Amino acid sequence: MGYAILILAWFVSWLTVGDANWWLILVNRAAHYLFLPVPFFLIWGIFSRGLKPAITLVIPCLIFVWIYHPYLFPRFSQTRQDNPQLTVMTYNVLFSNRNYNAVADIVLTYQPDLVALQEVEPEMIDPVKKRLEKEYPYSLMGTRNDFGTTVVFSKHPFIDSYVLDLQADRPATIVKTKVHGQDVTFASIHLLAYGLRWAGVRNIPEATVQFTADQNRQVKILLDDLEREDGIVIVSCDCNSYETSSSYRILSKPMKNAAREVGWLLGASPFENVRPDADIRHIDYIWYRGELSPTAVYKIKSSGGSDHLPVIVIFDLE
Repeated sequence: MGYAILILAWFVSWLTVGDANWWLILVNRAAHYLFLPVPFFLIWGIFSRGLKPAITLVIPCLIFVWIYHPYLFPRFSQTRQDNPQLTVMTYNVLFSNRNYNAVADIVLTYQPDLVALQEVEPEMIDPVKKRLEKEYPYSLMGTRNDFGTTVVFSKHPFIDSYVLDLQADRPATIVKTKVHGQDVTFASIHLLAYGLRWAGVRNIPEATVQFTADQNRQVKILLDDLEREDGIVIVSCDCNSYETSSSYRILSKPMKNAAREVGWLLGASPFENVRPDADIRHIDYIWYRGELSPTAVYKIKSSGGSDHLPVIVIFDLE
């Protein structure tokens, strides 16, 4: 009973006050781990105390399902072949990655219309751009820095393109194009990571609050900029945050997370070497709004030398 009450107390605080202080921020970021004791308490309750105490575990189970249900229950693909489609990839290539050809090979293998890269080191952009220039003649790179920047590659000509300062070391790269006659605004962003291991134990409270404020500021600057855009808007993001974080909740108000909308997808895939993006701990997202709907979201099993797996989304244009 005590465990169930604690989970309920966390859930209410998450809904009402969110990331109100440093320790709540850390709990919210690790929320998925709060539910790990459920099967152990269930077994212990049934075999040592009977079924009645185990009934209280319904509370944490319902909360877990409410938060993560799109990734828990499989469904079959409903792609409509008669609709025009738009395919998008987001891929954190890792700033220390030297496998330039492997990165380019992944993009060329899956041939998305639009590609967003994060953590692109200055030394990587030229060899990757050269490999992609035939299929992706249009590109935009953000401000160079030692820990990599954001880049957009496109098969379609740019109507407009610009680099947006997010008041952090990695800016957003934003382009406007047309796909199947529809206006599309496409952004590649990279939110700051929680570098608590460099903060020192004494500084964890202050650093946690600061990292959260920085992430939230980045998101708000981006959304303020994109608010003026009509038509389709797609944001490809290494968000460095889970679905219980405040930056995620800010993004989810005007936009939808493609992986959450599609969920755990079954059925034949048009791509090889992929799996459904149904991990409740993912931090790479493709957000969208406008006249389109995601019909498939996959993680590509090849990392190309990165510590992230690329994510690819198929949208039906409406």
